[in-house]
Amino acid sequence: MPLTYVITGASRGLGAEFVRQLSSQGNIVIACARNPDASKELLDLVNNKTVYAVTLDTVDPESVQSAAAQIQQLAPEGIDILINNAGIAGSLGANITNTDADEYRSLFNTNVVGTSNVTQSLLPLLRKGNTRRIINITSLLGSLTFTTPTPFLPSYRVTKAAENMLGKLFADELADEDFTVLNVHPGYVQTDMGGKNADITTEVSIRGMISVIENSTKESNGKFLDYEGNTVSW
Repeated sequence: MPLTYVITGASRGLGAEFVRQLSSQGNIVIACARNPDASKELLDLVNNKTVYAVTLDTVDPESVQSAAAQIQQLAPEGIDILINNAGIAGSLGANITNTDADEYRSLFNTNVVGTSNVTQSLLPLLRKGNTRRIINITSLLGSLTFTTPTPFLPSYRVTKAAENMLGKLFADELADEDFTVLNVHPGYVQTDMGGKNADITTEVSIRGMISVIENSTKESNGKFLDYEGNTVSW
């Protein structure tokens, strides 16, 4: 049975590949991005029958409300799965002793507040859906027990740790309503963020994460997993 997905950050990279693979399975996909009309990769997938594009800036409350209203029109019977994929990485060359405060604010606003904004606004539609799943695309770099000798991407790591906590709190809060909330690490992927020398392609990462999503159960609620289904330490 086809499911209805909402995906944020869908204009490129992981988000666009989510749209491609999920729509190829016959699902209904509502692809959200700040400027979907500027993404040929996304527009090539939109058919306005099973794949729709919605303008959504996750950090702008008015944009979030407008997008939620449009999604309500596209999926009046509810949505099954929300994939919070939108995020930004920050300065690769920064370290913890010189990261600018404005960078922290910018990344926190997108990676944490934006994720919360979208999740809160779409909860009514998720409650109407059949599967009640919320998937946060986060990162191993947000794990407090995973450290590296070189403290690269400090603002990204700090905000991804906060996003991990956000997902855990949503999982705990919504458990009594039979929600499954997962934090998922996509791997080290060949995207604009990961670079061409990263370990895996977007196709491999998304194929794995879709399997993780499809195989998740209510017992999976609150877990932190990677794209192969392995548990990631908090």
